[in-house]
Amino acid sequence: MHYENRVFERETVKLDGNSFTRCTFREAVVVYSGGELTMANCAFESFSIKVEGDFARGLDNLHQLFGTDAVLTIIRGILTPPNERQVLAI
Repeated sequence: MHYENRVFERETVKLDGNSFTRCTFREAVVVYSGGELTMANCAFESFSIKVEGDFARGLDNLHQLFGTDAVLTIIRGILTPPNERQVLAI
């Protein structure tokens, strides 16, 4: 489903299989399992992330291989705008 100019406030939003344009996530729980997702010009305010499925298993595997700091670096990279990202050296 495509969402545009929508404010998700104090609700749980499944990201997989959806697209979001100019949406705001305010005090929302966003759920991601590793599926297809498109986002453009969205804002996140006081949100939390719940990971499930393949994505959660992948993060767990990375944690087992490289430890907590590497997983936190990956998550920070996801949340950092592309022009501010740094390369992770493992």
